[in-house]
Amino acid sequence: MKLVLSESKTCSARDVVTEARRRRNRKRAGNIVLLSAFLMVMIFGFVAFTIDIGYIAVTKAQLQNAVDAATLAAAMELNPNADQAVVKANVDAAVIEVAGKNPVGPEPGLGIDPAQDIELGRRDWDPSTGTWIFSFGTPPYNIVRVTGRLAVVNVDNGADPPYEDDRRLPLFFAPALGQDKVQLEVGSIATFQPRDLMLVLDYSGSMNDDTEFKSVGSLGQQTIEDAITTMWHELGDPSYGTMPFTPAYLDVEGIAENLEASTPHVNMTYRGTQVDVTSTLGLDELHIKFSNGNTQTYSDLSGTSGTFSGSSSNNNKQIKQVWVESGSNANLSAEGWGEKFNFYNQDIANWLSLASYPHPSGSWSDFVNYVNTSGNVNQAGFRYKYGTMCLINYWNEIRANYSQTPGLWVCSTQPMNAAKNASDVLIDYIAEVEADDRVGLTIYTHTSSDGALTEIGLTNAPLTVKPFYRQRQASHYDALTNIGAGIKEAREELVANGRQDAVWVMVLMTDGVANRPSGYANQYAIDQANLCKSAKVKIMTISLGLNADTNLMQNIADITGGKHFNVPGGGTVAEYEQQLKDVFQEIAADRPLKLLPSQ
Repeated sequence: MKLVLSESKTCSARDVVTEARRRRNRKRAGNIVLLSAFLMVMIFGFVAFTIDIGYIAVTKAQLQNAVDAATLAAAMELNPNADQAVVKANVDAAVIEVAGKNPVGPEPGLGIDPAQDIELGRRDWDPSTGTWIFSFGTPPYNIVRVTGRLAVVNVDNGADPPYEDDRRLPLFFAPALGQDKVQLEVGSIATFQPRDLMLVLDYSGSMNDDTEFKSVGSLGQQTIEDAITTMWHELGDPSYGTMPFTPAYLDVEGIAENLEASTPHVNMTYRGTQVDVTSTLGLDELHIKFSNGNTQTYSDLSGTSGTFSGSSSNNNKQIKQVWVESGSNANLSAEGWGEKFNFYNQDIANWLSLASYPHPSGSWSDFVNYVNTSGNVNQAGFRYKYGTMCLINYWNEIRANYSQTPGLWVCSTQPMNAAKNASDVLIDYIAEVEADDRVGLTIYTHTSSDGALTEIGLTNAPLTVKPFYRQRQASHYDALTNIGAGIKEAREELVANGRQDAVWVMVLMTDGVANRPSGYANQYAIDQANLCKSAKVKIMTISLGLNADTNLMQNIADITGGKHFNVPGGGTVAEYEQQLKDVFQEIAADRPLKLLPSQ
């Protein structure tokens, strides 16, 4: 069979099929070109969309960072107790400065209009609903909200109408689709977190060690004598009988000379284990009784004076009684040995003409015994020397408790006074900044079963705390160191009376080693630190001096997420006092801020 084509051409069936296929292929190729062109437009749109969306996301993140930084800077200026107009001005300045230093998209810094971009207000806890209530525009302010905008803004340059500055974000590819810029806006709210802060201070007996003879070896004789002299002045320069301020050997005057009866006047300087004797007539014989009960006789004397001490088994033994036979005074004693001088403790007090002992605990006899036997007095070179300087050291070392010697708190004993002065730095800073912080004071150790005492609970009047730590002395209640009790007492105050929105902080200071409860003092302190961790109480610890247990204090700080400060001492009082002040300044200035969920 043959097909007849136009133009009188003839072809086979196979030729017809081939031609049909060619026509279909030419049509398909045309369709693919059209489809490809369409897809290219779509792909270009997707690419443009993707790049611009990414650019928008990056810029928005930059914008949020700039706003967050500016808001936190503003929160530093919030002060609920200051003039709120001044606060507003400070907040505006802080926001503008910080925002302007943060580039956003093509802008070198974020522009802020205080009138519409900065809002001040309050955030208050409603215990009835268990929610926070936000009130913008209500003073005194404790929150700030900053809005950052990439938008068309009015610039007040004096023109009418104001100049419009288009700060919208320009896009790369979207203009091809009719969208050349996009407006971005983010907000941030911040507040300062007020602190409920408990001072936990060590008032153990060692807190006056640097004003005692025991520290002569480390701080020097002159430093200690100067410190005790300062105490004497702070106490009002008291005098007691004929006892001098600077310790001296006791000079004893015997009965008056009577030449008609050949009775001499005898003078004696008592040096504990020896005596210097002078008579207006020649010395004939001496009898000395020592602390071991022995009596030694000195015969065949010549001259009117001499120095006498024990020999053999009486060597270096304290002299208790002396009989001086001179002229015709033998009948002045029952023993017939001449004039008798007693040097027992109370007798020495009588020779010094000391009146009634001035404080509830202690006695002149005990004081004399202390001077005669104390190793620390001996280290200072004052054994058997009596003076008000030794008396003050007696109070510091073994009668420091307030119930024993009230009034020592007026004295600048060290390191107690350094701790007080450093605490002043903290309290003054909090009072000056007026950041709605509250402060309380716990002292350890105490004689109660609790082992510590909260002198004043959390108060928003920080200056009222000062008298409580100022008017306490080293070993005020007890001489030992119960660090765990101090932590426990302060934690219980925070848990009972701390505010829901406050950061709970404890400032714990010691100059020594925990020694109560006996047998497990360190573990007790660690146990209390763990309870603080559970209660979300951060403990800032301070080790003061060479004898402080720095390992324990570091451990306590680490457990609670706090920080340990070591003020090692060993230098001058002024040096470690300044170090301690620096530590308290750092703690005071550590003002926590936080960003809040947008409202």
